[in-house]
Amino acid sequence: MNCLKILPLPSLLLGKKEQLSTRKTLKRGLASSHSPLRGRMLGGTLGVALMVLVVLVACPAAPSGGGGTGYLCANGTPSSLRDATADDLTRCVSCNPLYRLDGTTDVVGRSCGQVALGEATRIGMANQFGVSETTPYGLAAIGNTLYMVGDANDIFYTLDTTTGGATQVGSTDAGFGVTETNPRGLAAIGNTLYMVVAGTGSALYTLSTTTGGAARVSDTSVSQFDEFEAFPAGLAAINDTLYMVGDGNDVLYTLNTTTGVATQVSGAGVSRFDVGESAPAGLAAIGNTLYMVGIDTDALYTLNIDSTDGTADDGTAILVGSTAAGFGVGETVPTGLAAIDGTLYMVGTNNDVLYALRYQ
Repeated sequence: MNCLKILPLPSLLLGKKEQLSTRKTLKRGLASSHSPLRGRMLGGTLGVALMVLVVLVACPAAPSGGGGTGYLCANGTPSSLRDATADDLTRCVSCNPLYRLDGTTDVVGRSCGQVALGEATRIGMANQFGVSETTPYGLAAIGNTLYMVGDANDIFYTLDTTTGGATQVGSTDAGFGVTETNPRGLAAIGNTLYMVVAGTGSALYTLSTTTGGAARVSDTSVSQFDEFEAFPAGLAAINDTLYMVGDGNDVLYTLNTTTGVATQVSGAGVSRFDVGESAPAGLAAIGNTLYMVGIDTDALYTLNIDSTDGTADDGTAILVGSTAAGFGVGETVPTGLAAIDGTLYMVGTNNDVLYALRYQ
């Protein structure tokens, strides 16, 4: 039996492209001196193209377990390969998005190893999600559908979890049909999708998964969630309870889905989640566990929401893994977080791509 085998020629450099570092700023006045997004830099990347030689050879015996290309993941599962991602690492996609080749030069015969706890791998090759969305924010899932809101275009999208590309939901004009230009967190309870927006009138909305239009939930008399929280960030739900983190007060809240009023969960004396995180961002739930990413520390956390003992421990954060800043992929401005079937997804405004995060 014959098959195609791809052999890299690592010494032959065909081209090199450098992107100059460009300052990434919000397009609106909301990004005040308080906002951690001000002054963040979009790091330049180096794109390297290598010539490959395709030859017809005898297929090697498949790894035990059947199928595959001759590469093995660390768990022994046969794997297939995807083109190098932005961080120049090739992923073993048939094992799990969170496996990478152990080497990046001569990949023939290499095995795939799992990324470190708390680190990320890029999903797909879409840049700016294929829709020029340079400020992704909230992520949420209903079933196997991943949704995102973006602050650059003020549009509601679905995200392809294979390619990383976005598709606009409906035909609602920018502003979600309510001229709302500061979308932030996104979360679902059942089939109802909620969004929080920032600004002086910070409020809770529902979003139509058909038209992309928004409807305000918060009573018009409710301003800044009745907690002086003008900078809402991540949003997530456990059962029928809606949680929110705020970048104004740096605490965890629950949100009333009828009135839009917030109630602080963090116990007395808890400041910045007890880990010095003054810029909480994406929030997601897997089972009864809340996960959070923070912009100050560029790290993944779990949040303590156990209020049974009534102590000040509620709302404190615990670091997941010991990841260096940037989640291992240079993403220093994480924003949205969501989960589907045990896979934790993340977006960030530094690289404007979709990631999977290893959390266990």
